[in-house]
Amino acid sequence: MEVNLGIENIFRIHQNEMFRTAFRLLGNTEEARDVVSDVFTKLIETDTAMDNNAGYLYSAVRNRCMNRLRHKRLSERVHRLLPIDENLSESDKTENDEPLTEILHFVETGLTQQTCKVVQLRFRDGMTYRQIAETLDISEAAVYKHLAQAIRKLKERFNP
Repeated sequence: MEVNLGIENIFRIHQNEMFRTAFRLLGNTEEARDVVSDVFTKLIETDTAMDNNAGYLYSAVRNRCMNRLRHKRLSERVHRLLPIDENLSESDKTENDEPLTEILHFVETGLTQQTCKVVQLRFRDGMTYRQIAETLDISEAAVYKHLAQAIRKLKERFNP
């Protein structure tokens, strides 16, 4: 695929400021680079015509950063709710098996089938929102909503 020279110029002009914006929001060099790359990849894939290059690019960077931050907060909340410590002794594991078994049973029976699939793909299989969305043929926003719903129901059930 031949890269549009216009996009190369846009990249050269805006890449550094886009990176700085992403880094200020995320505080992580690799994630900031990933966000900028994702924005340009999407731009090339969609062959988007832009009237206001800077406005579109900075909005896209900000939105992707906010999505990553929301994802991190959600993951942290789930890990606090469902702590799994691989360093537990066998006796500790058997003591903790019952609550974990109850939680897993609730995920399988107390959530809709689609929400259960999303939770399993995310936390059992470690898939990203995008991978889950592609696997289940739903939007990334729908993945987020399913996970938020699952967390809310788990909290209601196990943290009265």
